[in-house]
Amino acid sequence: MAFQISREDQHWIALNMVVGIGKTLFYRLINRFNSAEAVLKASNRDLMQVEGIGKKTADQIREFDPNARIEREQVLLDRLNAGVLTLNSEGYPEILKTIYDPPPVLYYQGTIPNTFPVSIAVVGTRLASSYGKIVTQRLCSQLAQKGVTLISGMARGIDTQVHRTALDNGGKTVAVFGCGLDYTYPPENNKLREEIIANGCVLSEFPISTRPDRNNFPARNRVISGMSLGTLVIEAGEKSGALITADFSLEQGREVFAVPGNITSEQCRGTNNLIRCGAKMVTNVDSILEELPVEAIQQLSIHGQSAREPQVPLNDREKKLMSLLGGEESQIDDLIQSSGLSPAEVSATLVELELKNLVRQTEGKMFINTQAGIS
Repeated sequence: MAFQISREDQHWIALNMVVGIGKTLFYRLINRFNSAEAVLKASNRDLMQVEGIGKKTADQIREFDPNARIEREQVLLDRLNAGVLTLNSEGYPEILKTIYDPPPVLYYQGTIPNTFPVSIAVVGTRLASSYGKIVTQRLCSQLAQKGVTLISGMARGIDTQVHRTALDNGGKTVAVFGCGLDYTYPPENNKLREEIIANGCVLSEFPISTRPDRNNFPARNRVISGMSLGTLVIEAGEKSGALITADFSLEQGREVFAVPGNITSEQCRGTNNLIRCGAKMVTNVDSILEELPVEAIQQLSIHGQSAREPQVPLNDREKKLMSLLGGEESQIDDLIQSSGLSPAEVSATLVELELKNLVRQTEGKMFINTQAGIS
């Protein structure tokens, strides 16, 4: 059944679509006129009395056709099988309401976004190294298995690895967009988007036809942190957008976690600086769980092991290679020599282990046990 915009929500959605109205001005207008409907019907003279509004924005409001725009937005919602919430809606995430400037409107596909009580944001560089990807996979797989919803921005690199790991481990994940739901950004993540919708939700505060724009992404980052009990930064340079998310998390009174990285790597300077400035250093999943509120831990206890995948059965060759693979990278020639198996057997077995998400191949035909090291 298609989602129908309620009459009560229509005016909020319409006002949110007027060019030039940011979150601060939106709420200032609502407070002055008591309703979005009254704002849209106000005269230029009355609008101009509101602090921060100029003649251009007042004209935009007066010239805006709410009925036509809402009708078009409803058509787009139907096509995308999407829903929309306002701050007054029952399904609006309670945790997001507590930030300084919550989005007046949220568009979503998948599960209604107020159903993820224990959520952690995980973000990082778009230029992820093998180390960053491995650490992301290890930490996020365990968080997902324990029932933690993983929230990220579906960007290339660490973000994509976060969502993929949650899905591969039977967990829930939320992708927050810096564009309207009519777009997938980056476009190569379209298939991943469909999987996320089936196992969580994709979310945007922007009207459906809003194109990806660099100015939208800082706003998107505050929603990522605002939906979460804390933000984990994995591998970020000194000017990484992930650090903006960490800053928002601090402003919102949430926890900030960081994974230590190679001190010679530019991609780790941001995370190492976060730790130097007081972020909680994460070396295993318990570093995160021990900082969560008591209520969150109780939720995870109720969840128990229900999200954990059944133990993967291994044959003798797979067991032998798993015993040889540890938390450090191993070259395939060394595995052949140590295992006593033929090159063909080792190659075929490694492929099977990769398909079972137990082994990951890195640069230069190196392999690593994804289950080792972090516990």
